[in-house]
Parts: sequence; structure tokens; C-alpha cells
Amino acid sequence: MHNNPTKMYRTLLFAPGSRSELLSKAQLGDADAMIFDLEDSVPLNAKDEARKNIANALGTGLKKPMFLRISNPRAGDYMADLQVLTEEIDLTNVAGVVLPKADDAEDVQTVAKALQMIEIKHALQEGTLSVLPLIETCLGLRNGFDIARASPRVIGMALASAEQGDFMVDLGGRWTPRSLALTYPRSKLVVDARAAGLQWLVDGVFMNLKDVDMLREECLIARELGFVGKMAIHPTQVDVMHTVFSPSESEVAYARGLLAAFREGEARGVGAVKFEGMMVDYANVRLAERTLSLAGAI
Repeated sequence: MHNNPTKMYRTLLFAPGSRSELLSKAQLGDADAMIFDLEDSVPLNAKDEARKNIANALGTGLKKPMFLRISNPRAGDYMADLQVLTEEIDLTNVAGVVLPKADDAEDVQTVAKALQMIEIKHALQEGTLSVLPLIETCLGLRNGFDIARASPRVIGMALASAEQGDFMVDLGGRWTPRSLALTYPRSKLVVDARAAGLQWLVDGVFMNLKDVDMLREECLIARELGFVGKMAIHPTQVDVMHTVFSPSESEVAYARGLLAAFREGEARGVGAVKFEGMMVDYANVRLAERTLSLAGAI
């Protein structure tokens, strides 16, 4: 059983822990949620300073949901990263952690145990802090279903789909605007996550800040393949992402109408009803509920 988020964030804006001014700025923009980063965007010699910066930001309270990107347990001092969450701070807007380079279920379970200890310290309900695994290797993609099922704390899955990111380097493919090299990886992650009962699927960052048209194209490809959101590296990318990943007004109205018609039929003991000239059943209901969830209407 998974703790699916009440809101499937369309955008997650990165802010490096080593840049205290960006930790503040990220909270003022339009992104649905933030990622405060202690991993790749922070040089090794700046890790301690970055942890202090994030602790300070948490101490003053967060204006929107935040995921802390920690080091992978096999690759860095993840306990020192998590120490940031053990301070005397309000964890109200701390949604959980992004787990980079997630290669197997054990990665998730190791972090899940540490999060449980933090919850105990803060007297929080178990499962309050979630895990968003970030797949960055072919091995991680191979183990996608097991990672998605590794803990009830896993609330979604993300793919590091950046042009010259870790995954693309490991894959040995060539990034192009049509993203043929990423079609199978994206699709496999979506299928594995859905099979594991997860709804929130996040595509990786787009590196070219100047090419807005290409950003839109990549968002459309990701949405077509089943993703519901994307990670952003700059506030200027958020608007395009929201446009692509938000259901339109007509889609929301259709979903509401379909649900109302179906519930009415259900009350009469009918499992399939006619709505706007089409027969609809439980599969259509699931899609309508997902549409409204994305629109924040449920």
C-alpha cells in the first residue's frame, strides 16, 4: 500500500543548498514544490555549508512543499544530509526526500528506516516523510518495479532524463529533440510505477534554458508517455511545464461530468453508462479521477 500524495506536483524546482539566496527565491515562484539539493549541484567542499543553509531556511519556515535531495547511501554521507531534518524545526512543508541514483530496493529501505527515526524524534505520524526515487542508471531502470514497491513511503518515481545527465551517459544513447533514446526508458518507468500502484511520475530536467519551444516539446512527449510532471532547473521553465501538465478546463469539466453520470448510474445498479455518446465504465472513472487529481480539484 502506497502513501500516494494528495497532490501530484506538476513542477519540482531545484535549488542548490550552497546558494542560500536561491533557497529563498525558489519559495517565491510558481513551482508546485521545491527540491533543496545536497547532491550533485553542491561541490564536495561546500556540503557542510549547504546543510547549514538548508537548516536555516527550514528554521524560518517554508512557503511551499519541499523535497530534500540527499546523497545515495552508497555514494555519500546521506546521514549527514538527513541530520538537517533532525534540528528543532517545523517539518510541516517538508514532503520527504529525493533519493538519487536509486538502483535497488535496498537503497529505498535504508533511507526509509532513517526517515522513520526522524518522524519518531518529531513525534510525526509514521509515513509523513516520503521518498521519491530518481532513476539515473540502467540498473535502476531494470529494477524499477522493485524500487517502486520497496516501501509504502515511495509516492512516485522520477527519471533523470537530462540531455547529458547520468542516465543518458550510462545508456550510451544520443539525446535528440525527438528523444528516441529515452522512449523506452520513459515508458518502462511509467509501466513499472503504474504496476506498483503509483500515479505520480516525474520527468527529469531540461538543460537548455534558451530553447522554450524544445522544452515544450519535451514536456509534451513526457506527458504523452504517461508522466504527470517535470523537474525544473530555473523558474522561467515553470510556466511552460504547468501549461503542458495541467488538464485543460474542458478536460476538467468532462471528467466532472463523467464522474457525476457514472455515480448516478452506479446508484441505479448500472456498471457502465452512456456519457456524451460514449459508453464509460470503471477504467474511464479512474482516468477522470486522475485528471481531477492533477487539476487539484479533488
